Amino acid sequence: MKIERRIEKLKNRTIKSFNPWLAYVHNLFHPIAVFTNFRTFAIILKEFFFLQFFEKLGIIKIPVVHVDHALDDKIPFLPNKVDIYLDYINLWVRPLEMMSERLGFVRSGRECKRWMRLFRRLYIYAGQIYHFRLTTTNRPDYNEMREFRQIHTVDPHYLCVPSLHVATVSLVYGFYRKVFDDEQFTQEEKERWLPEIYQGAVEIVNSVLFVKQHSVNCIPAALYMVVSNYSEYFSVDDARKFINDLFCNNDNFDENITLEVKTHIRNAFENYLQDGAKLEKEKWYEPVRAFLLNYEKLQV
Repeated sequence: MKIERRIEKLKNRTIKSFNPWLAYVHNLFHPIAVFTNFRTFAIILKEFFFLQFFEKLGIIKIPVVHVDHALDDKIPFLPNKVDIYLDYINLWVRPLEMMSERLGFVRSGRECKRWMRLFRRLYIYAGQIYHFRLTTTNRPDYNEMREFRQIHTVDPHYLCVPSLHVATVSLVYGFYRKVFDDEQFTQEEKERWLPEIYQGAVEIVNSVLFVKQHSVNCIPAALYMVVSNYSEYFSVDDARKFINDLFCNNDNFDENITLEVKTHIRNAFENYLQDGAKLEKEKWYEPVRAFLLNYEKLQV
């Protein structure tokens, strides 16, 4: 059977062995997904790029809150982690290419369309906070590496809470886990590919702090946003495990700081959950807005 040949052909492949550029070739203009793809790109332009640059140019005037925390100063700035930070797109693009080869043209197109719909909604949900308050942190004025010059050029740094980096990679893991079940991937395939995706997601979350693109305050809000709106993909227990797995085997700062960071993230996440449980689902964002208002008052 064709599916058995595909499974056999891919049985020794890692996710990182799949070429992300081929994924663009196979999926960008896929007839099943093309309209969804470009609607998603339009939302990203509106809710990420235009929103920030309109603020920077003074076309819109949304209050900007600094969300730095004292713990951020205890985490070292490690420019060499920037490649991990920038891998958050390829984290979901590489598996798209794997699905093209594993599922075939039609089924992979359907799953691409499903992912792009979920991805688009992330920006819409985050926009419910960004249009209320923009957020920033003090990031180093570092331009010795091309990657940082590019980041600072395209990202004015006004969309910190919730972190779209963190929200994206956690949803990526939940999405592919569900795809593997829905598309009846073998147990061997799941055991080979899911841990790789998961570990990649955790490393990217660690990196957002190492390259100083986010604060410890940005992570719990992102995880809360995902579990509030995508619980069928990424549950509260998934988020708790995710937090617990941050900075494991970390040799960049000592264990006491690791404990402090994870405790802060965990407590903030649990507080969001507790406050959000009192609200209607469509008002999920209220606890995050309340946090930002409180932070804003401290800066007056």
